[in-house]
Amino acid sequence: MIESTKQENFTTELEQIKAEYLNPNPGRKVDQKIINLVSEFVIPRLSGDRILELGVGDQIWTPKLLEKFASVTSIDASPGLLVSMQEKLADHPNGKQWSSVCSFFEDYQPDELFDTVLATFVLDLVDNPSLILRLAYQNWLKPGGKLVVVVPHALSLHRRLSVKLGLASYPGEFEPGRQLRHKHDFTCYEMAKLITEVGFEIIEQKGMFTKALPNSGLVSCSDEQLRGLFELGLDLPIEYSATIYFLAEKKLD
Repeated sequence: MIESTKQENFTTELEQIKAEYLNPNPGRKVDQKIINLVSEFVIPRLSGDRILELGVGDQIWTPKLLEKFASVTSIDASPGLLVSMQEKLADHPNGKQWSSVCSFFEDYQPDELFDTVLATFVLDLVDNPSLILRLAYQNWLKPGGKLVVVVPHALSLHRRLSVKLGLASYPGEFEPGRQLRHKHDFTCYEMAKLITEVGFEIIEQKGMFTKALPNSGLVSCSDEQLRGLFELGLDLPIEYSATIYFLAEKKLD
């Protein structure tokens, strides 16, 4: 009975997460526009034939990845999100190059290693980010393979402003109950340490998007204004950006 209740609770939570991704509120729509800008920056930097995508969430990355990679595998614990992605790819010219795995990241054991692992906006959602990075290094990537990490930044300008306004004790203070059940807030220094501790060598890191206000203050921004804020984030020191990006490499044997 206890196990049945746990399963029901888990199923309910997955449905709620699916709804938040597929039926976004105005604040989430801002996030999705920013994620689209991030994907435009990151994807041209990727190489290889086989890519592993951790999570399909906002349904933004997968169709774009299929335009460049010969084989894209996506892992997600939500059957509903994977079905939605399958429907979205029904008319995609390269849709047959996509395969899906309904699983927790922690349980995944591939039959063949990948050239690239893409972990965008997921390490802040999992219980143990270090474990996921270690699995990428030891179990998922070829020697010389690349890892991409993108996460929200705990030192963003809007978080710094929250401290000055007395709304937070420090910029990286965790916000309970945040959208999509965030579990971690990383500074650029903390994320760099996690990546290198498991053995990766960081070959590029960037800050993206300058955010002085929460999403509720950005919903009226035009796409051009959001792009301007994104590009300003590329120019400013990484310490002040709202989103941080790392490209890392697995050492050759």
